[in-house]
Amino acid sequence: MNLEINKIYHGFKALQEGFVSEVHSRAYLMEHVQSGARLLYLANDDDNKVFSIAFRTPPADDTGVAHILEHSSLCGSRKYHLKEPFVDLVKGSLNTFLNAMTYPDKTVYPVASRNAKDFHNLMDVYLDAVFYPLLYENKYTLRQEGWHYNLESPEDELSYNGVVYNEMKGVYSSPDAFLENEAMKALFPDTCYRFESGGYPDAIPQLTQEQFENFHKTYYSPENSFIYLYGDMDIAATLAYLDAEYLSQFSKTGQVQSEIPLQAPLARTAEVEAFYPVDAEEDCKGKTYHELSIVTGKAVDLQTSMSLRLLEAVLLESESSPLRRALLAAGVGQNISGSYTGSLQQPVFAIRAAGSEKDLRDKFISVIYKTLQDLTINGIDKQLLEASLNSTEFKLREADFGPYPKGLIYGLGVLDTWLYGGDPIEGLRYEQALAAMRKGLASNYYESLIENYLLDNTHKVIVTLLPQPGKEEADQAAAAEKMQRLKDGMTQEELAQYAFECAELHRLQAEPDSEESRASIPILQRSDIRRRTERIAKVEEGEANRRLVFVPAVTNKIAYTNWYFDISGVPAEQLPLCFLLSDVLGKFNTRRYSYQELSTYGIMYTGGITFNVRAVSEAENADAYRLYFSVKAKALLQNLPHVFDLLQAIGTESLLNDVQRFQELLAEIKTDWDDEFFNRGQTIAISRLYSYCAAGARANEQDQFSYYQFLKKLSDNFAEQGAAVLQQLQDLLALFFQKSRFTLFYSCDAEDKEQVKAQCLDFAAKLPEATVAVAPEILPAPGHNEGITTAGKVQYVAAGGSFAKFGHKYTGAMRVLETILRYEYLWTKIRIQGGAYGATARFELNGLGVFASYRDPQLAKSLEAYKALPAWLQTVEFPDRELDKYVIGTISGMDTPLTNSMRLDQAALQYLKQIPEELRQRIRDEVLDVSNADLQALGKVVEDMLSDGLLCVVGGKQPIEANKDKFTAIINS
Repeated sequence: MNLEINKIYHGFKALQEGFVSEVHSRAYLMEHVQSGARLLYLANDDDNKVFSIAFRTPPADDTGVAHILEHSSLCGSRKYHLKEPFVDLVKGSLNTFLNAMTYPDKTVYPVASRNAKDFHNLMDVYLDAVFYPLLYENKYTLRQEGWHYNLESPEDELSYNGVVYNEMKGVYSSPDAFLENEAMKALFPDTCYRFESGGYPDAIPQLTQEQFENFHKTYYSPENSFIYLYGDMDIAATLAYLDAEYLSQFSKTGQVQSEIPLQAPLARTAEVEAFYPVDAEEDCKGKTYHELSIVTGKAVDLQTSMSLRLLEAVLLESESSPLRRALLAAGVGQNISGSYTGSLQQPVFAIRAAGSEKDLRDKFISVIYKTLQDLTINGIDKQLLEASLNSTEFKLREADFGPYPKGLIYGLGVLDTWLYGGDPIEGLRYEQALAAMRKGLASNYYESLIENYLLDNTHKVIVTLLPQPGKEEADQAAAAEKMQRLKDGMTQEELAQYAFECAELHRLQAEPDSEESRASIPILQRSDIRRRTERIAKVEEGEANRRLVFVPAVTNKIAYTNWYFDISGVPAEQLPLCFLLSDVLGKFNTRRYSYQELSTYGIMYTGGITFNVRAVSEAENADAYRLYFSVKAKALLQNLPHVFDLLQAIGTESLLNDVQRFQELLAEIKTDWDDEFFNRGQTIAISRLYSYCAAGARANEQDQFSYYQFLKKLSDNFAEQGAAVLQQLQDLLALFFQKSRFTLFYSCDAEDKEQVKAQCLDFAAKLPEATVAVAPEILPAPGHNEGITTAGKVQYVAAGGSFAKFGHKYTGAMRVLETILRYEYLWTKIRIQGGAYGATARFELNGLGVFASYRDPQLAKSLEAYKALPAWLQTVEFPDRELDKYVIGTISGMDTPLTNSMRLDQAALQYLKQIPEELRQRIRDEVLDVSNADLQALGKVVEDMLSDGLLCVVGGKQPIEANKDKFTAIINS
């Protein structure tokens, strides 16, 4: 249906239209006349439909009201009188995306689905949630999602609890959060950006119910909304629905003042010194951060924003980046990085040095300015600029956003202009900006950007973030003292009231929704679901040890190649070296190319080359595995010869003999682990727990906590061990790239298959033969029941084991149980009642299973919840409608739309794990046919899986030591 400009369709006036070739869509910009709601529709034939509604939500303090409201609006509404309609949607929807996000100045509620009925259901629940939430009548919503006094009896210790409160405690367990918070406060002293929209933990308990309600009344109105629709849909019916069901019930007032004002430039560069917590006994050497953040222009200027984003990549993101190289050479940090934050009214360009010292601050600044001045005078390497521009163009045209629907990414992207008064349709048109940027290669365009935005600009801040040993312990002691003073100032009546409210909150949380309320959520039927598995076509060729597997696809002249070299016989003690080699490959000089040239040519000619080492277990046996070195590369067909030229240089010509370069790379890798260790806490806890149980998991764990320990030890003893380790890496390289045993998976347009295959075989023929043992050497278990301590404020609590050990096989019912536990039992026990940000359950095809919490303040209670699970499961009885919901929600996770690269990855894993199609079909049938009896039978499986009492916790030192009886070892990270 074509919409005519200035005509009104179901209350919406069409203001603008045009075909946007960049996203293969006809765009319509509209406004709902009565309510003032803005709407952008991208019409195309994509069946993965997207809806979102966004509101400008500028915070006025650090209480996190926008973030808490984002959580709370999905806790029941006018039509959907449940505790959490969002969770019921996840249980029973075929969505391809379902979430909500809080940004520094906006809140967005997006959904996506390929099923038209399901898409309509999702839209309706979200619209009812944002316009008619129950938070006004249910005062416990704020207490649950935001904060409340945690007091089970008047005699107990007083503390705070709440989902967002604990989430933000987890966020502020990372130096990144402190850096960003300090920079934004200094750069934007007069606008909403100076506040923490997610909520600063100490400020969250200042939020009152009145402020909470007023924020919703002020900003959650249609005239402050930005509605986005994408995909193949009946637009007339959709507009009619939006008008009749919601927007016609509101009238524009003109009183909503949500525009984000521009921050006046700072008169001079601001300087900030702040602190972050590290363990009381931790060595603070190399733990300081320096960051220069610069406000650069306006988000509505698409070309400048794209150019500055490109410039950040050129200067800081590759081995050939001149500013990064200069800072590393000057020794001001062990890891240099940059960022460009474009989703702000005034974007921010940042340059960071991690692994530094306090007294290197001035040197950090002087090297930046000198390097940038030299570049404006002598020019930026044109080849590097062109390479980065090619890379940008490749990503834009490929539009591969992994598991996220591309319509979703387009919708979030248009807000970068639309929210600030810009034209959202023009925000999608990147061709003109790309052409101007390419034209700029022939002039001093990029040098002038450096001069105007990075040098001749006083709107900057220099943040130095210093480690403070014992800060977390001191902060906790001060908080405990503050809570005690607060409690001492309360009357017995007040204490009794707070204890009652805490108990009442727990009662409400545990009370199930009525059948009538649950029935209000619209769901599909099991009969609506396709029963047959979606099979990935594969064409096998080659010899026994040199297999080629072609996966046909429509790729628009892009070739995808995934190589898996079998290195299973590598000695067990060399596994950490294998993971280290995969991290440093392509970052040393080769006989023909310097490492800077490798980086530049990789950006110039490819869509990315990645290296990895991974143990892949057999389908249903976690102890039978093979170890693979994988090389994944993608490029335009015309550039495939360049890909193989680069891989040949890296694989057969690398000169791993530069000890100084090796030390630089090692420091960078270790510093990245230092920075990100806490954020990786759940992955570390799960991988460590699995390593207690199975040989394949032990091999992969060598790339997690064991790898971090290896990096720290090597760094501490580099003078004695560095040269010898580097020689070991050189020796290993001959086993990585070899033609003796490999499997190649490749994908391209069918007519290009033979061309791609011939180039792949030509590359393989040039690789050396290698002799390596066929069977992997099994590592011993590292121990069990470990507590890994950090300076973090919350924990990641994992418990699990092997169910295969007790003779149980994986079934489709386990897949359904994962959904049930995530959104029923664990959701209630650990998130809702315990205050953790989340919890997950995993049952692996190979016989391992785990339950794990995320940003969890209740270590002991979470372990108790896991232990009580078998008894709950053995008696659970779901009504048919509820069980149908779980089946549909499970299928949604199984049927994620695949991009070309995702399809190739999935084909490879199915092949390497030897997963027959009959097994995949059996599992799907078991999901679709699951019964209460099937789920109850899993009570015994879970009981057996947990019977060895295996657990692993990553988190705060004090909670772990307070529960030391649960651990056989406590290890400082």
